[in-house]
Formats: sequence, C-alpha cells, structure tokens
Amino acid sequence: MDIKRALRNVQSTGKVTVGIKETRKLLRKKKVKLVIIAKNCPDEDLENLKTYKIPIYTFAGTNVELGAASGKPFSISTLGIVDGGKSDLLTLKGE
Repeated sequence: MDIKRALRNVQSTGKVTVGIKETRKLLRKKKVKLVIIAKNCPDEDLENLKTYKIPIYTFAGTNVELGAASGKPFSISTLGIVDGGKSDLLTLKGE
C-alpha cells in the first residue's frame, strides 16, 4: 500500500482528526478506528494512546513528513481515522 496516497485519499473521502488532543477527545467517545503516529511522537503520548486499546500504526517519517504526506502545510504528530472513506488505511496493522 502506498501510505502517502492513502493518507491523502482518506483526507478527501473519509473523516480524520488531526493532533493528539482532538484524537484523544474522539477516542474517549469510541469513534476512532485507527491511530497513525509519527515516529518522533513523544513516548508519553504513545503510552497514553495505548490505554484506549485501539490499533496504532507508526508512520515511518517524522511529524513534518506526516503532515506533508497528509497534504497539510504543518506538522502532525497524530492522526485519528474515524472513517476510512475510499482509503484502505483501516487494513493497516497496529503495533
């Protein structure tokens, strides 16, 4: 799977949250199906996300690269996939 293409596809056809605060907010409501984190995401954020028992996929790039791959002009440490849309991102395996 081309992860960069899938990230852009989910941005246009699905529903995602951007950032750790927004992702945690929807995790508490049990709406997030997959969390994608940048490889340089702080360890305390990762440990906090693991408490929700949701699949977590570690993106191979940094937060700047994750933002660029998502088509955003800013860095992103965490993406929460609420609806995969026409993307096949929900088939990714978590850690």
